[in-house]
Amino acid sequence: MKCRSTHNCVLPEDDAQRVLKMIQWCDALVVGAPCYWGNMPGHLKLLFDRMVYGMMGENKLAIPVPMHKGKRCVLVSSCSTMWPFNILANQSRGVIKALKEILGWSGFKTVATIEKAGTFRHAEFTDKDRKKAEKAAKKLLK
Repeated sequence: MKCRSTHNCVLPEDDAQRVLKMIQWCDALVVGAPCYWGNMPGHLKLLFDRMVYGMMGENKLAIPVPMHKGKRCVLVSSCSTMWPFNILANQSRGVIKALKEILGWSGFKTVATIEKAGTFRHAEFTDKDRKKAEKAAKKLLK
């Protein structure tokens, strides 16, 4: 827990610290992740685990304190499972839920989510997908 107590990573600098610096400087964030077994890919989870010291702190009672309060985010997920089973089986919805949890405790407000289901048979980016992305971008820029 040395990283959390000092707000500085004890490991040699790598991409995790560089990504954290970008997140600290951003006003808004877009996180996209495919669904792997109902959750985000392990490498993305590992990245968030490595950056926890710069995402949220804690007060003297060990209650989490968000370090990015007031920032906005859009979350995007895709999965091969067809709609509505991607929702019912917590496939893409599992990714969104996990990302909301991490970013919410960090202080980010999720302004939009985009879930693309059925990519196994329909991987193309449709006009409907484009409209969802444009709507999410407008919310992010408000």
